[in-house]
Amino acid sequence: MAYLNSPCKGICHTREFDGVLMCCGCLRYPREIEDWFHMTDDQRHHILKALPHRNSKQWRLMNPNRQFPTTFNAKV
Repeated sequence: MAYLNSPCKGICHTREFDGVLMCCGCLRYPREIEDWFHMTDDQRHHILKALPHRNSKQWRLMNPNRQFPTTFNAKV
């Protein structure tokens, strides 16, 4: 698998969404941001698939030109 780039949007500000701390720009959890470059591509792929479903309103705001994925399969 090819190396997966970081989903960072350059808006690195964490806040709580539904009681969970995550980045407003990329919707990753702080630990995922810290560990991104030490993860395997499979681990990164799993996170990338989960991001839109963590906070769909915020994801749509940060990705206005992308189609929202209708399903999420946690198994990679």
